[in-house]
Amino acid sequence: MSATLCQNLNKGDLIQLLDVAREAIRGHFADEIPQPPQLDLYGRKLLQPGACFVTLTVNGQLQGCLGTIAARSPLVMEVHNQARASAYQDRRFLPLTEEQLDDLQIEVSVLSSPETLDVSSEQELLNYLSQNKVGVILSDQHRQALFLPQVWEQIKKPADFLRQLKRKAGWNDVYWSPTMSVKTFTVSSIKGHYHFSGI
Repeated sequence: MSATLCQNLNKGDLIQLLDVAREAIRGHFADEIPQPPQLDLYGRKLLQPGACFVTLTVNGQLQGCLGTIAARSPLVMEVHNQARASAYQDRRFLPLTEEQLDDLQIEVSVLSSPETLDVSSEQELLNYLSQNKVGVILSDQHRQALFLPQVWEQIKKPADFLRQLKRKAGWNDVYWSPTMSVKTFTVSSIKGHYHFSGI
């Protein structure tokens, strides 16, 4: 998905994607076979291949967060799939329960295409992050870790941000490699409560 398409999503587009995520979760609890979105109900932008993450919180505590950085499927299908995965397949958490729905908040983040950041040292990266609160993907060898830009809301300092990202990848706090790959990205995002009734 191009950065241009990500930036071209308007509020109406994002509201539709949030509804898709809600419906994907609702379908799990309804007495029916969960159905994927009807693609003919959506406009051209939402049918283009897109990369996204869906983040779930219950009473402000993370309950699931999964997504993809590669745009392979129509965006509306990707949101549907990642919402279900975040609710029931994130191995860090027990599957979402019906009792949690009243306190559930859903955030859909549509990613721009990651761009390689040419830095030769960790300090160069820290200098960049001090001025740019973007999403970051670190990868080296067979390990990779990603933080969405929203993580800056909880981790304010670049050094702490980078330290936690390294830990997520399984590296120690001082790890750095000449072959480290750094990519950055932005998101268009929307957040809302799960407020279906009658389930």
